[in-house]
Formats: sequence, C-alpha cells, structure tokens
Amino acid sequence: MTSIILAVLLLGGLALFTGLLLQISAAHLSADDSDVINAINELLPQSQCAQCGFAGCRPYAEAVAEGESINRCPPGGTVLIANLAGLLNRPELPLAEELTAIDQPVSAVIGENDCIGCSLCVKACPVDAIIGAPQLMHTIVQLDCTGCGLCLPPCPVDCIDLIPVSHSNTAKLLPDFDIPCIHCSECMQACPRELAPQQLFLAANNATLAEQLRLSDCIECGLCDRSCPSELPLTRTFHVMKHNNKILSEERAMALRFEKKYARHEQRLAGSASQVANRPKPSEAEELLDALRNQLNP
Repeated sequence: MTSIILAVLLLGGLALFTGLLLQISAAHLSADDSDVINAINELLPQSQCAQCGFAGCRPYAEAVAEGESINRCPPGGTVLIANLAGLLNRPELPLAEELTAIDQPVSAVIGENDCIGCSLCVKACPVDAIIGAPQLMHTIVQLDCTGCGLCLPPCPVDCIDLIPVSHSNTAKLLPDFDIPCIHCSECMQACPRELAPQQLFLAANNATLAEQLRLSDCIECGLCDRSCPSELPLTRTFHVMKHNNKILSEERAMALRFEKKYARHEQRLAGSASQVANRPKPSEAEELLDALRNQLNP
C-alpha cells in the first residue's frame, strides 16, 4: 500500500513539474513573440493606411511575425523592406505587384466650399486628424494627417484631395571618400571632447551605435580632420550624421504619436460599437413599454 501511495505521489509530482515547465516555456515563447512584434512595429511608418490588407500597422506587424510577406507597405517602401529583411533574416522582395509605390508623401485637404459637414470622413480617419461638427465645415490638421487616403471613399461630395507634401528636413548623403580609415587613432588623441572619431566614422550608417559613441557631444571643431593622415572628411561626416539622426528621431517621435492616436481611435470605435450592441432591441423596447403602460394603467 505504501509503495502505491509513493508511486501516486511521484506521478503527481512529475505531472505538476511538467505543467510548470510548459507554463514557463509558453510564457517565454510569448515574450519572445511580443519582442519580435514590437521590433517590427517600430520599423513600420505608422501611417495606418491599411494598404497592406490589415486594419493598421500593429496588426500587420503581428501578421509579419507569423509569416506574412514583408513587402506590403507602400509608405515604408524599399527601405522598410530592407530593414524588415535584415531584422527577420528574410530575403528582400520588391513591393507587391498589386500595391502602388508612394514616390512623395501626401496629405489630405478638404475643399471647404464643397464640404457638407456629414462627418463620414471623421469616422474614417484612423488618427483623428479631421475636426469639425456635424452639418458644419470640416478641416484637416495637417500635422496629424498621414496621407492614408481612407477619408476619400466615404466622402459623398468628393471634396477631399491628396496633395504632395514637401519636407524641409530631408536626409543628406554622407561624404564619399575612396581612402579607407587606417585605424591610426591620431584623431582620437586630437579630440578635445575625448570622443572616438575613428569609431564614429566607421559607425556612419549605424545611428544607434553613433549615439552610444556620443556623437551628439561632437562640437565639429575640425581638429580630427587636421590630424588625419588619410585626410578623411571626419567633421563633415559627423555633421551629416547628426542631421540625419535628428530627422530619424523626429520621424520616430511622429510615428509614436500616430500609433497612440490610432490606438485611441480604435478604442473609441470599440466603445461606440459596444454601446450600440447593448441598446435594447425593438422587441425588448416594446416589452419595456408594455410593462410601463401596465404600471401606469393597472
């Protein structure tokens, strides 16, 4: 009898241990999946245009993590495809044939004289960039518009147009130089801010590494240029790197803003749908009215 009890306890302990291992493994896999989805989502432009076939950037990121093609985002273009290919170790692909490449950023504009104030565009905008009261003229906050075009189809009077947007801040090309760095470290000894110009120069195309090497602390004094035996354009390279990093930082901040606005928009729509679903059905309303009549006229 004792041996049977011990065997049962042993089996129960093994089952419990196995269950704990499975739970830990599932939690670990879930965390890994979440990290991959977040990394993909950070690369997406957050235009929320739904051209990829999904409701927004986050759903597309989740689909890509599960195996969806990486070439379905026109706003991201070839740069995004290359970044996703590098992140996920997949081959680069051209943009999907059924999608149209976006050569220049666009923004929506409402023809104020033709707007009838129907508010259908307000409901369609995924980032709440359209403001205006019903039956009154609407307008688009250009800073918030991602140019997704989702407001065009529901407009009954076709008073919304997409127009090209010119950006004053554009990335600059890094200086082209044929002579490579010879790793002499002369520039490092000349730097008054105790930076590592040699490593910064080699990290010209890696914004994250450049910031870790304190690129922003460079005062562009030019002493590293004078000390370089290869006459590399170090100061000019650092100037361009700082300019491009600033643009990249602004784009990331704007993308995060769009993502938060999209999340609030979806949350509001879900709340409205829930209120509609919880409204009494016609039959239930009639029953309530009958009950009320019976109470008033017994």
